[in-house]
This record gives sequence, structure tokens and C-alpha cells, in this order.
Amino acid sequence: MKRIALILSLCFAGVAAQAAGPRGGLPVRLFGGEMHNSNASVKASLEASFTLARTLGFNSVLAPVSWEQIEPEEGSFDFTTVQDIISAAEKYDLLVGILWFGSWKNGESSYPPLWVKQNVKKYFRCVGADGLNSTTLSPFCTAAMQADATAFARLMAYIRDHDPSRRICVVQVENECGAFMERDLCPQGVKAWKKGGWDKLSDPLTPQRFMAEAFARYVDAVAAAGKKEHNLPMFTNAWLAGENAPYKHYPNGGPRVAVLDVWKRIATHLDWLSPDIYSAPFASLCATYSEGQPLFIPETSREIGRYYYAFGEKKAAGVFSFGFEESYDDPYYTIECRTFSELLPYLEQDLPSRGFYRDAKVDKNDATVQLKLGKYTFDVHYIDGEKKAHGMILQTGEDEYLVAGVGAWISFSSDPDQTSKIAWCEELRGDTVYQVLNGDETGHHNMLYLRGRLHLDDYTAPDGTVIPAPAYDLSHQRRFWESAQARFKTSGIYRIRLYSYPAKP
Repeated sequence: MKRIALILSLCFAGVAAQAAGPRGGLPVRLFGGEMHNSNASVKASLEASFTLARTLGFNSVLAPVSWEQIEPEEGSFDFTTVQDIISAAEKYDLLVGILWFGSWKNGESSYPPLWVKQNVKKYFRCVGADGLNSTTLSPFCTAAMQADATAFARLMAYIRDHDPSRRICVVQVENECGAFMERDLCPQGVKAWKKGGWDKLSDPLTPQRFMAEAFARYVDAVAAAGKKEHNLPMFTNAWLAGENAPYKHYPNGGPRVAVLDVWKRIATHLDWLSPDIYSAPFASLCATYSEGQPLFIPETSREIGRYYYAFGEKKAAGVFSFGFEESYDDPYYTIECRTFSELLPYLEQDLPSRGFYRDAKVDKNDATVQLKLGKYTFDVHYIDGEKKAHGMILQTGEDEYLVAGVGAWISFSSDPDQTSKIAWCEELRGDTVYQVLNGDETGHHNMLYLRGRLHLDDYTAPDGTVIPAPAYDLSHQRRFWESAQARFKTSGIYRIRLYSYPAKP
């Protein structure tokens, strides 16, 4: 008990955790997927997910660890699932982020052990306007906070002592915490509301700020206990919804946009706060959650363009698509992931970069994005009719760039009195130069067409003759043809060198 009291006193005194640079202290930029909630609960499903992750080209996965599994009886711990994760990470050469499903997961409390859930008097719940106990532990419950902190500290100590290769490199503390109500009306919550003078405030955000303070203090106490045992980077994540959405549409109290300042002020043992981004506008949410902290997206939809934008434009520390196992047989997703993995060595060089991604709910099909990188301006033209358009530009030299993506064409400019063109363009596939491009394929070096990769199969003619697939991709004139846009194609990677000459004689 004295140990917990010390941890809490340090927490409330504001002992800040420092995120080291844009990566937040991570060894590499993490490109991967978040496992389905139950896939780390037993060894068989865990290994199936890790096998898939390795095949997709991921360098990391996010794996849940549940409180109910590691402490089934109070004070009795079983770290079998954690050891399975560490062993699988070694076997499949992956880095791992642990998701601590402790007191809260998606605004509910289904992952605490039964001895917590059954004892409603000691480990009391949030109370709604109907006067009934909810299924969510109250952030005002000190007993629950202490029990969670103790279990989390034991988890971090186990990782410290049993993960010599440091495969586990980051930890999420709780998951989408909050409660689906305006505020917690348990007796302790009502007392805190009045004692803090919250009832005197008229700001419509007051209930959100009140709940954010309560949840931030609880989560920070848990993080503080864990960091005392093993100082890995730690964060928590937010279930996002429209700022004016009714409280029943999201767990109120989490680190949403409107209360980020509250969380940053109170939860000082967290290295950053993360958004779970499923809806639009993706770009503006990336901007908000990268301000003054690393951008780390533990959950997003399985749209590969989001990786290109977050890593290219915001130099994200990590991006993960949720439930990647569902897309094991989606040819577009699987091939796009493997193509993106070819870019990881370049991302590790911290090259100057820009990223773009056509958000279907925000950007027009034929929108143009202007990006400045080095001495050149890149005008990225999304192709009308292309369902997917995204990409990344990395500067590898004064006039040399690596460009990856699909569904757009790019023109170049530098000084207003100069004309800029491509001097050399080659398509890369892994470490191999697949083609050197000129003529129609580059508009005679006036533009780079992100035609992507066509995936061609050998053709068996009616007479049984097998005709091998040629080295062929779409030329730039065909970019507006509906038949061309309907072809199955994924991102390509291009190495270009630019040059300029005086526009006037």
C-alpha cells in the first residue's frame, strides 16, 4: 500500500515522461497491424496472426494482454500469454506493442478479472442518469485504480525480466477509456463535481473536461506504476467521434480533441496521446495529434494510403491497421502492405519527405495538392475516376527523389524563370530496376505518372499455348481510360532525377 501511495504522489506531482524525438523513443518507425482482441489469448491464434504479419511485410504488431488472464485470482499472476508473445516476436522477428486491457476497453470494463467485476461495492461502477450501475468501472474508484496499477506494474516487471531482446518496445495503457454518459453520478463523482466547483461553470465542454480529468488521473497512476518497473514508451488512445456527437456515441473522458490539453497536463507519465482514426478528416486529425508529440496511430482502417500520408507527411512513429487478419485474402491490401515494406529502409534514414492521400469524403477525384520538397514544387494531380490515390515523396539528393504511390500524376517546378523536367526515371521492385521510363510513360519527361504495378498472369491460349506475361504497365495517355482505371494495380516505387533550364532563350 505504501508503494502505491508513493506512486500516486509522484503522479500527482507531475513527474513528466519525456518522449525522445519524433519516434518517441522507439527503435524504428513501426509499420504494422493491431491484432483482433482475442487473437493473443492463446498460442495457436497468436502464432497465426504473427505469421500473417511477417508475410505482409510488417515490422511490428500490437498485441492485447488482458488483466483477467494474468491475474485470475487476486495476487496470483500467470504470465503465460505474455511469454507466448515474447517468444513469437523472437520467432517471427517482429517488434511488439502491448495493449493493456485493464480497467477499460472501448468504454467498458469487460477485461478486469471476475474478483473485480463481482465486487461492485469495493470496485464500484460509473452511475448514469438513470441511477443504475453501468458496466464501466468508475475513474473515481481508488481501489480499482490501485488494483490495476499493481497488476500493470507486475506485467511491466515481467517484461523487463523476460524480454532480453527488447522485442516489446511500447505499451498502450488501457484502451479507449471513458464512459458512455455525460458524467459519472456515483457518490464520489458527485462529490468531486461539487468540490471542484464544476457546477458553477457554464462552458458546454465542462462535463467532458471533468470526466477527462478523472480518467487522466487514473490512467496516469497506472502508467506511473508500470514505468517504475520498466520505463518503456507509454501512451493511451482515444475513441474519436464528432465534437458535437451525443455522449452515448463515444466514451466520454478519453483523450479526444476537445480535451487533449487536459490529458497533456495531467497524464504526465504518458509519452504521447494517440488517435484511433476510422473516419474523415484523416489529415487534420493527424495534424492535431502530431502537435508537440509523436504521431502514433494504433488503430485505423485498412486503407494503405493512410500509411503513406502519416509516414510521409507527418513522419509518424507508428501506424497500425486494426484487425489486419480480416484482410488476409484481400489481394489489394496484402500486396500494398508488401510494397510499402520496401520503403522501410528509406524511412529509417529520416529523409526529408512529403505524403499525400485522397480522402474520399474530403477531396475531389481531380483535386490537386501542391507539395514543396527541396528546391522543387510537386503538383500532385489526383486522377478523376481512380478509386485510390496516395503516395509519398522522399528526397534522396539535391535533385534526386524516391516517389511511391498510385492514382496520380505529378508535375514539377522550381524557380519561376526555370522549366523543370525529369532527367532520369526508373521503376523499382525491391532491389531491382524493373524499367527505365521515358517517352509516353513520362509525357516525354514532363511528368511522373504513378501508374502503379499491374499484376499480370501468363495467358493460356485456346490451343493450350502458354503466353508469358510481358513487362508492361500503363502508359500515361491511358490514365483517363475507364478500362485502365478498372485494372487491378497497386502502388509503384520510382527513382527520379530532376533538372531545370531557363524558360526563355
